[in-house]
Amino acid sequence: MADFEVFITAEEAWPAFERAVLAAQTDIVAGFRIFDMRTRLRSPEAKAIGETWFDLLEHALKRGVRVRLIVSDFDPVMATELHELTWQTKRQAGALWEIARPAPGQLRVIADLHAAEAGLLPWLGLLPATVLKWRDRLSRIKGMRRKMRAVRLDPDRLPGLYPVSHHQKVAVIDDAVLYVGGLDLNERRWDTPRHELPAAETWSDVQLMVRGPEAQQARIHLDEMLAVTGGTAEPTPLADVRRTVSAPRRFQFPFLSPRTVLHEIEEDHLAAFARARHLIYVETQFLRSSIISRALAEAAETNPDLRLMVVLPALPEDVAFDGSRELDARFGMARQSEAISRIQQAFGPRATFGSPVQPRFAARDSAAVLAGSPIVYVHNKLLVIDDTFAMVGSANLNGRSMHWDTEVALRLTAPERIEALRAALFRHWWADPLPPEARFVETLQPWWDKEITRNGLRRPENRSGFLVPHVPDAMSDLHADLPGVTEDLV
Repeated sequence: MADFEVFITAEEAWPAFERAVLAAQTDIVAGFRIFDMRTRLRSPEAKAIGETWFDLLEHALKRGVRVRLIVSDFDPVMATELHELTWQTKRQAGALWEIARPAPGQLRVIADLHAAEAGLLPWLGLLPATVLKWRDRLSRIKGMRRKMRAVRLDPDRLPGLYPVSHHQKVAVIDDAVLYVGGLDLNERRWDTPRHELPAAETWSDVQLMVRGPEAQQARIHLDEMLAVTGGTAEPTPLADVRRTVSAPRRFQFPFLSPRTVLHEIEEDHLAAFARARHLIYVETQFLRSSIISRALAEAAETNPDLRLMVVLPALPEDVAFDGSRELDARFGMARQSEAISRIQQAFGPRATFGSPVQPRFAARDSAAVLAGSPIVYVHNKLLVIDDTFAMVGSANLNGRSMHWDTEVALRLTAPERIEALRAALFRHWWADPLPPEARFVETLQPWWDKEITRNGLRRPENRSGFLVPHVPDAMSDLHADLPGVTEDLV
């Protein structure tokens, strides 16, 4: 394999990940938010030994490879479906042990509920709403489902509040190969660069595979993260692997939030904005952080030659596809509208916000439609500054990713790696080879702005690529401010 590869969508990433696991000789160490061993194998090499990731891991174990996987657990009341997915993975691990019969310590699958629990004061304040949801969950989830899937949904004690999770998507093979980005492992994440599935099944994402010392840095993080997030150890400084890490506060009583131990990803973003000369290019699932939006606005006001290009989804996933009207979704939408407004005011026409749609007419009008076409859901998390700096990882530009959840990103400074990343992104979004002015950092944004605007007016079959203008005030009647609630919650 090459020393540096960029994969966009699971169709590109998963076969490479499978081949790396097949080539593993000693260790596979990984941390994911979601990891479903029923996920189908896609590469010819992996399909030669089985049908699913369960088969692939069984094959590795029988070859003597050690496997350690950390999956995030979730609040059993407030995030019951995610909690059940976690314990599904644990059951899969038990079956894997029964079939592969690994040596003692060879297979470890850890479901970790982040140690930061809400303090007594916010717990009491939120208790009425929590109890209502708890009772609803208990009335619907019973018997074997509660015993085997919603295992922490306890009917005999009032529920706690667990607001933090591990959001990383990272694997290290033989301390030599690093797989890192925003892509979890389950069938919901499957999509192709053509984005031909129904809108609710689309999933644009970016993952890197790197061979070199970065893998050893990520291994250090994975080895120590449970102790660090548990508050019993301090993190090791790392050069290229950047993290968000939090832990319980020493005095948690009045706080919902954890203690932020590391916010390196945010620090790198702020420093990069300040030194950008020509172009800041961002792809993100959420743009909600007031710290990020203020730093972008300050960079625009300081440098009148600076331009901004942002790619983000038309709407949050739960709003677009599930019809969510929950307060947290509405609060997040309000925070993003406010952040974009601040940035647009500072940049003026030097900023462009685009969202991808499929190149066909929508069958019906719905929240999952933009410019008359079904939306493509953007889960990408990356930053490119001029020709000098880039970052790809699991963190969104919201307070939760910057300060609370466990996140991992890779810092890129080698010009050839930055160029490879940018070229892959441009191939993904545009149907035709781009002219030079659409690729150079000094001229990219005006060209993209014009074409994206035109795409919003064209018939789908006449568009150039996927991007149309983003509408930050879409469904603005849902936006909700929650005075006194921290933006880090969303």
